[in-house]
Amino acid sequence: MTTMRVRCGNSRLMRVVVFAAVMSIAGSALSAAGPASALTLFPNCGARESSPAFAQWGDTSPYFQVANGGFESGSSEWTLSNGARVESGNEMFFVADPTDGHSLAIPVGEHATSPTTCIAAGENTFRLFVKSSGTGLSSLHVQAFVQNALTGIVLSTGFDVNANDATQEWSPTPAFNVPNLLGGLAGVQRLTLVFTARGESTASWSIDDVYVDPFKLR
Repeated sequence: MTTMRVRCGNSRLMRVVVFAAVMSIAGSALSAAGPASALTLFPNCGARESSPAFAQWGDTSPYFQVANGGFESGSSEWTLSNGARVESGNEMFFVADPTDGHSLAIPVGEHATSPTTCIAAGENTFRLFVKSSGTGLSSLHVQAFVQNALTGIVLSTGFDVNANDATQEWSPTPAFNVPNLLGGLAGVQRLTLVFTARGESTASWSIDDVYVDPFKLR
C-alpha cells in the first residue's frame, strides 16, 4: 500500500497588513465572518450542511464543503491564475454527489485561491482530493492563512503534498491542521487556502471537493 507523503511547516505573519498584501497577490480578499458580527462576544459561523465525506477512509468526522469546493459552478468564488482552470472529470469517489463532473487543474507554476471560510476554535482541519500527472519531482503546496476575526492577527501554515504512486489517481489528503488564533476562547477565524503546483514544468495537479471540519453551534 502506497502512502501519500506530506511535508508541513509554520510561518507567523503577525500583522494583518502583511496578510492583506499576500492575499492581494493571490487575488483574494477576506470576507465577512458569517451571519454573526465579528465584534460580538461569542460570534459563530452559523449552521452549515455537513456529512462524513471521508468515512470510507476511516474518518467519520462531519465536514462541510467550502463555497463551490467541488467546482460544479466553474471558477465561481475562487481566484485562479491564468493557467489554472476548471475542467471536466470529477474525483472518482463522488463523495459530494454522484452527478458531479468537474475538478480544478493547476499546472506547475500556477495557483488557485479558495473563498474565505469561517471556522471556529478546535475545529480547524480541512481535507480534499488530489491527483498528479507528475513524478516525485513535483508537489502541490497548500498554504493555509487564518485571521482572527476579533483581533485581526494572522497566522499561516504550509503543507507540501509530494507526487508519488499514491497521487497518480485521485486520493484523499490527510486531515490538515490550520493554526488556532483563538487561544481556546469562543470566537471565529477566517480561513483562506492557496494551492500552488511546484516542480517539473510538465507536471500538473488536480484538486476536487475541498472540505472543512465544520463549526458546531454551542
